Amino acid sequence: MRFQDYESRNVALYREFSRTVRDILEKAIAAAGLPRPQSMQCRAKDPKKLKARLQEQGALESDSIEALRRDLAGTRIIFYTNTDVDRFRGSRLISDNFEVEEDGIKIHHPMKENDERQYRGIHYTVRLKDDRTNLPEYAKFKGLRCEIQVQTILNHAWSETSHDILYKTEAREGFGGRAMEAIESRFNRIMNKYLLPAGYEFQRVQHDYERLQQGKELFDRDLLTRLGLAADNNERCDILASLKQDVLPNYDDVIAIYGDVLSAMVAAAKAARETPVKPIVTPFDKFPGKTAAEVTMLVVETIEVFRYADIAASFSALRELYRHG
Repeated sequence: MRFQDYESRNVALYREFSRTVRDILEKAIAAAGLPRPQSMQCRAKDPKKLKARLQEQGALESDSIEALRRDLAGTRIIFYTNTDVDRFRGSRLISDNFEVEEDGIKIHHPMKENDERQYRGIHYTVRLKDDRTNLPEYAKFKGLRCEIQVQTILNHAWSETSHDILYKTEAREGFGGRAMEAIESRFNRIMNKYLLPAGYEFQRVQHDYERLQQGKELFDRDLLTRLGLAADNNERCDILASLKQDVLPNYDDVIAIYGDVLSAMVAAAKAARETPVKPIVTPFDKFPGKTAAEVTMLVVETIEVFRYADIAASFSALRELYRHG
């Protein structure tokens, strides 16, 4: 297919194909009982944008642009949290419903090959399976490719906003170059300092909420057991943060459990000092993990808030932390 063919008569076909892929995904997600996406979008590649991309590749006169561009049809699934993305990926829903191209799965994250660009998303290049295209209503889509993009709402907001500002702004010779570089740096800082950690915090909140929905109290003896068995400082910080922010403030009889909590927290702080820092991994990237100092600070802050539950025991715990610090 030549670009002129796409522009004049095939845009509508690819637009209909993208809607079909979206509808299949929507029904499959509902049938599988997976978390409901925040939204599902679809589109055919805008001819003006396609022309620019082909010109960049020196391929505007190609007779087979469909082989060069994976995204003539595109569907985007926007989930609320990292956990929702993980459950979607683990469901095999895409491979069950589509033929996934060889090398057709790509996780986008900053690396040297893309100049550390901060865009994050998971892309699948798919076709309809033969058992579907053998049906009359799908036959016209046989052989067409669609790019399925999976993002969280935070990553989607970042990519849409940054794209509009950084890539749709026409270059102005000799004017505004440094300012645009500064704006790009700010976008990168927003992602690394705020959005990645925020996505991780949403994941933690969702986990605690689901424990409550399952009829499990946020505090039970299992929580302290998990703190003692934590594999790394990231897990220790997660449990300690839940204790400090969500569990102890809502517990009816803190005094009754405070001694056990103190012992478990002090033991966790000691163990943290022997544990190397491990990066926090999300579906889209990783960022620096928690240190022993952060674990100890959470313990100290928790003791400070609840010290009056047992003043003497709180003082002894602080002395223990100081002695082994």
